[in-house]
Amino acid sequence: MEELGVYVVRVYRKDQAGMTGVVEAVASGEQMPFHTTDQLWRALYDLPSPRRHFLDNKPNEEDQT
Repeated sequence: MEELGVYVVRVYRKDQAGMTGVVEAVASGEQMPFHTTDQLWRALYDLPSPRRHFLDNKPNEEDQT
């Protein structure tokens, strides 16, 4: 069974100037700050994920002969 990545997203402030927050990968404890929604999505993509590691090591259908 493959594991899903688990993240904690903390948003400390959202106002006209933007937002401030931190995304934490629960498995590794690694944290990434963000100030925009684009940075939030980038943090979720860039933080370690057991699922992403599994999928990255899985051979593509095109690679199989």
